[in-house]
Amino acid sequence: MKFKYLNRWVEEFNPLKEIIEQKDKLIFQEIQKFEDQYRIVFRRTKFSLNINFSSNDSFVFLSKMDLLPFKLAGNLTAINGKLINSRLISIKIVNEDRILSMQFRKINIYNQLESFNLICELIPHYQNLILSSEISKKNTIIDSLRRISFAENTQRQILPSLEYCPPQTDFKNIADEIVYPIKISKNLKLEENIVSEKGSSFTSMNSLFEALFEEILLNKTEQIKKQKILQIEKIIKRKKKKLSKLDADFSIAEEMQKWKEWAELLKANFNSIKKGQTKISLTNYYSDEFPIIEIPIFADKNSKQNIEYYFKKYRKARDGKIKIAEQIEITNKEIDHFEKEIFDIEEIDSYIEIKEINKKNPQNLKTKKKASKGFKKIVINDSWEIYIGRTSTENDQLTTRFSKPNDWWFHTRIFRGTHLILRNLERKELPDDLKFICCRIAAYYSKAKKSSNVPVDYTQIRYVRKPKGSPVGYVIYKNQKTLYVDPLSMRDAIKQLGTNK
Repeated sequence: MKFKYLNRWVEEFNPLKEIIEQKDKLIFQEIQKFEDQYRIVFRRTKFSLNINFSSNDSFVFLSKMDLLPFKLAGNLTAINGKLINSRLISIKIVNEDRILSMQFRKINIYNQLESFNLICELIPHYQNLILSSEISKKNTIIDSLRRISFAENTQRQILPSLEYCPPQTDFKNIADEIVYPIKISKNLKLEENIVSEKGSSFTSMNSLFEALFEEILLNKTEQIKKQKILQIEKIIKRKKKKLSKLDADFSIAEEMQKWKEWAELLKANFNSIKKGQTKISLTNYYSDEFPIIEIPIFADKNSKQNIEYYFKKYRKARDGKIKIAEQIEITNKEIDHFEKEIFDIEEIDSYIEIKEINKKNPQNLKTKKKASKGFKKIVINDSWEIYIGRTSTENDQLTTRFSKPNDWWFHTRIFRGTHLILRNLERKELPDDLKFICCRIAAYYSKAKKSSNVPVDYTQIRYVRKPKGSPVGYVIYKNQKTLYVDPLSMRDAIKQLGTNK
């Protein structure tokens, strides 16, 4: 994080002086940790001082939010023990670099005033928390998050009992002027003097840092989701390849009746088969017109062996067809399962939840939402309900079996995506606002979810049909209209619709 932003945060921390000056506020309780995040918890207040030790942008902010499962930092036992019951007095920035000094004071068991400095070094790749105290007129280190010896750094040591020295650097930090409002860009950079259309511009550093932390967390969540979905899509691809092979084997197995007929015809003409023949012409009594057909036979086999060959081929095809059909059903269910998992993963916006799912083997993957049965559903009111298909099979069932002629059907044009049905329970006219939201949801649950201005077709179910023999989830439609919209998740749609159903 740039020095100027940290410097402004320290300057703006002063307005929180009212909190600091209250004797029962900002009393140190403990430092907690989660991954590269730390927070200082204070007693009898919902505020905590969060320290983001991200490798790119390290910063601090005061917040009430509780997005991560922080636990007592076991690697900071000595620091926690020294600071317990002390009160945060001030926060200053060290001008040489991106270093914050937090002063704590308390009365010890000997009724003496003790003063500590919790030094927070926010320098990229060298982040550290160091507790020091004035001992013999020296700023003596008590303990630190990262201990540094001369073997690691020839410039300075960070070890208990040594005097604290800030890092020596030629880099000059300049507290340039900051022009509000500030916007957080898509690549998590700060852009000054920009008013965001969606109201995400900020006029204070603390609220900016708080929002930036949420964006960093969301970005991490999206990256894990993307990796997990790619992993599952590879499995689906393998399953579909297997399914294609099974379908081909099933087609071959369906010829079993032909093998049986040939065997029976050869049996009826047992004496006509001569050794050395490679084919024989016989009347097919199993066909209405009794045509003459040629049956291949083996020159090195006698009549009995040729007949047994085709009976054996028939029995193998018959038994194989049953097994292949079972495998096809199992594979289809597996594909359906993984497609649902992708849909449910797309819905996750919790970093903790996606981290837990990421630990699991995709073959055994079950999201928390897996327990839900049926289509995804939003109940708007007594007149309207939204249903979303999560898989090709669900899309097929939703559109061709579940929906009624007066319901509305939504699907992205060009892009592959889900079928969205708006149930018209009281056969009303389609409201414009509801139509717009349904189009946006359909855009979100498609391959165009990361795009903008996505074309979405909509029409009534009466104009949607499934051609005979077409693949699962495939339909054709007419009398459609098209809206160009930006994608909207189901969760955000529920907020806009004002329902939590």
